[in-house]
Amino acid sequence: MSNFINPASWPLILAVFIFVILTPKEIVDGRTISNVLNKAIIKTIKVDKDEIIDCYDIYKQLSLNHPSFHNHTIQMRPSIYPKNIKLDNMGTLQLTQTWHKYGTCPHGTIPIRRNIGKYYHSTLSHKHHRSKPSYYKKPNTLQPNGIRDGHEYAVIKVRGNFLGAQAKINLWNPFVETPEGLSVSQIWVVAGDHDDLNSIEAGWEVHPPRYGDYQTRFFILWTTDTYKNYCINLECPGFVQTSSDVSLGCNFTEMSTFNGNQKDATFSIYKDQNSGNWWIQIQGIPVGYYPSSLFTQLAKTAVDVEFGGEIYDEKYKERHTTTQMGNGHFPSEGVFGISSFFNHVQVIDENNKAKDPEDVETYVSNRNCYDLKVDEKHTNGYGFYYGGPGYNNNCP
Repeated sequence: MSNFINPASWPLILAVFIFVILTPKEIVDGRTISNVLNKAIIKTIKVDKDEIIDCYDIYKQLSLNHPSFHNHTIQMRPSIYPKNIKLDNMGTLQLTQTWHKYGTCPHGTIPIRRNIGKYYHSTLSHKHHRSKPSYYKKPNTLQPNGIRDGHEYAVIKVRGNFLGAQAKINLWNPFVETPEGLSVSQIWVVAGDHDDLNSIEAGWEVHPPRYGDYQTRFFILWTTDTYKNYCINLECPGFVQTSSDVSLGCNFTEMSTFNGNQKDATFSIYKDQNSGNWWIQIQGIPVGYYPSSLFTQLAKTAVDVEFGGEIYDEKYKERHTTTQMGNGHFPSEGVFGISSFFNHVQVIDENNKAKDPEDVETYVSNRNCYDLKVDEKHTNGYGFYYGGPGYNNNCP
């Protein structure tokens, strides 16, 4: 057989070569791809110069590449919902995310925010930006004020055996002082301890290293090894998204105003008893799930549930950060409209019943910097006010 190419084929080969060279290349999820050849992207929605949404074929999403998902069948919707869960009041937000103004993703696709270079593509990295609350630490690892590794908290904690949690979280755009800073308001669903702590988290965050800006964005997170490794949103295989309406890592359209209109959204994490999958839900919309096979401890139930705020302070000015938690105001300054809130807080017990939390513990790293106050009136179900400005006369 001859090794020479038939000259008649040269025009075709040249055409293919030119096509490959000239096809526009873009960076998506850290990979250089050709949109023409990438069959996973069904539609692209241009939001602005720093925001693009790609509508991916649901069956070609990154999570299905996880080693434990061989022959995984996507569960399109939860098969069972918790009993008594408050679904009739899903918060005051109507249009959830800004990209909705520019288009929609077709049925059978999922919207993925394109990584376009402003922030660190940090799959399982930049570990100093995430940590477990300090009360998991051994006492001798804590600084005198309860702060460790720059993380500070104002949270409530409930212990027991749980299949999930839900809360309506007030939406704000807190000031974050440095490009390395972080301000989070979220739910933690936790099991295990020491080096085998499992956690699923959902809420909103302002995190410039991840997004390249200071906007308030919807996020989820999971870890199985006490944050030695963790994954946020869809940055690595793990979370199986099913919703075509909600994009992880995208910003919200409306924020609360001080002493004015209050905006909030309902965030839920719960275990489907039939499939074992841990579902994430926002505003009553099932966004997707973490398969139970990802976890060691959370393969069964959660043993701790937490609600509240977290900030990261790198102390680069030899003083406390001015990064705000919540809206930057203490609960002592006032409640609804003045400081930030969680309300309609519920835990889901091992009988799959949603209920108000009981025997609640409060943990605040440093009350001079941030604080938390439970609403004893229970005006809107079980709730609390939290937050603070950070640096002030009493928080040097």
